[in-house]
Amino acid sequence: MLNVLKLIKYWINDYMSYLHNDNFCIQPWIHFSTWNDGAVPLCCVATPERDLNLNVHTIKECWNSEQFKSARRQFLADERPGQCQHCWREEDSGVKSHRQIENDYWITRLGQEFLDARIANTLPDGGLIEDPITLDLRLGNTCNLQCVMCRPRDSSRWLADGKKLIEILTTDAVYDWRDKIAISSQEFEWFEQNRTIQSLEEIMGSIRHVIFGGGEPLLIKQHLRFIQNLVASGSSKNIELRYHTNGTQLSDDLLELWSKFKHVELMISIDDWEQRNSWIRYPADWPTIMKNLDRLDQTSDNITIRILTSVHALNIYTLPEFATSLLAQGYKKIGRIDSGGLFSVGTVHWPRYLNTQVLPLDVKHKIQEHWNRFSELEKNERWATRIKTQIDYMMANDQSHLFPQLVDYLDSLNEIRPVHYQTVYSEYYQVLGL
Repeated sequence: MLNVLKLIKYWINDYMSYLHNDNFCIQPWIHFSTWNDGAVPLCCVATPERDLNLNVHTIKECWNSEQFKSARRQFLADERPGQCQHCWREEDSGVKSHRQIENDYWITRLGQEFLDARIANTLPDGGLIEDPITLDLRLGNTCNLQCVMCRPRDSSRWLADGKKLIEILTTDAVYDWRDKIAISSQEFEWFEQNRTIQSLEEIMGSIRHVIFGGGEPLLIKQHLRFIQNLVASGSSKNIELRYHTNGTQLSDDLLELWSKFKHVELMISIDDWEQRNSWIRYPADWPTIMKNLDRLDQTSDNITIRILTSVHALNIYTLPEFATSLLAQGYKKIGRIDSGGLFSVGTVHWPRYLNTQVLPLDVKHKIQEHWNRFSELEKNERWATRIKTQIDYMMANDQSHLFPQLVDYLDSLNEIRPVHYQTVYSEYYQVLGL
């Protein structure tokens, strides 16, 4: 229950006190996020807000809904909203969370004065007159890959094989697929509705930053039309873009469009090296990815490229090999800003059986021993302070009762894919005892 006295004290005494709150998150004051089916979370890693969906509501209706106002009140009272469990679990395990990363990023980018004004203008009920300045638009589920952590709602490529998995899986892992397979194409049409188009037009004058996810955003036609319109309107010179893309798509037309924006940040989703990445993000063509990386490493100064790696139970063992292979490329640009030439990491929390905490304790110890063999990586600040904490997170909790679901999922994938996990991850497969 919200601590009302604490909230009243906040407004009466000092609105700057939010800076000292252990649990404060700036996102509900500046950021509006969507899922590809129109659902509206506080951010990309939060649980979507119940009964909020852009198939039904406008952006402004969501922005000052009771759900958003309640979250703002809780953050100002230094409480932990329940829809933010991913961040709380990571922070409690010593991993730098999305909340902490975004707070640091936006305080640096916007300046303290801007954020102070947003907080000061918050109404006692949590309402906010100002519009968001950053958007996260997931414009559909069109995708060319079947990443192991994705489902049909995330990737259209999964629909047919997802139905096969329902028939093959023998553990409770099947429920995850049954829940995610029943989708309608109409759910993904929210961006085409007049309601949404008008909502975006109403707030675009305030927007400084747009994130695109998917599906694969570079395959989604709505994305291309949207940025073409931003260029045609002249707004692009004041807007920064960020993409979450799998690295398989790149064209001259896109590079030309991106040159018209203030800044473009590409987060290339690569989870391992060569054939291992092609298995995790099946069936990604590795030569195409390498060709695109080489091309992106030569792009203009307004484009930043980072590698974003999703860490889960099926790739955590080989992350040191991935790191050394990436460093060996000697890229002059990729991962060189704030990353020491390495990758950023995101922790896979769902499906639960892919989370690293499901691994048996003896397997966790072997993974830890394996990582310790790569002592040369300790010299890299990104590895030592941001990536190695994934071991701490893995060891922080025992969820090994879900390990049979992981094995069931792995065995089932081997039945529907021509390349088997034990072939690509032969050493780790033995460590897993399978």
